[in-house]
Amino acid sequence: MITSSKGKHIELRQISNCRREVEIAMMEMLDNLEKRGWSAAELALTLADASEDHVMLIARKEPASHYTVRF
Repeated sequence: MITSSKGKHIELRQISNCRREVEIAMMEMLDNLEKRGWSAAELALTLADASEDHVMLIARKEPASHYTVRF
C-alpha cells in the first residue's frame, strides 16, 4: 500500500512485486493527471470505474473452469 506520494516519496509495505509495480505506475500517472488539473477525487473514482470495467472484460474472456484450454 502506498502511504505517501507527495514530494516524490513513495513508501511500500511488503506486497507482491506486481502490486508494487502497478502502484508505482499508478501514482506516477495520477500525479501527472493532477498536474493537468484533474482533482484527486475525480481521478480516484474514474480509476475505480476503469478498473472495474477491465476486470469485467477479463472475466468475459476467461474460459469457464470446467473447460480444457489448449494452446
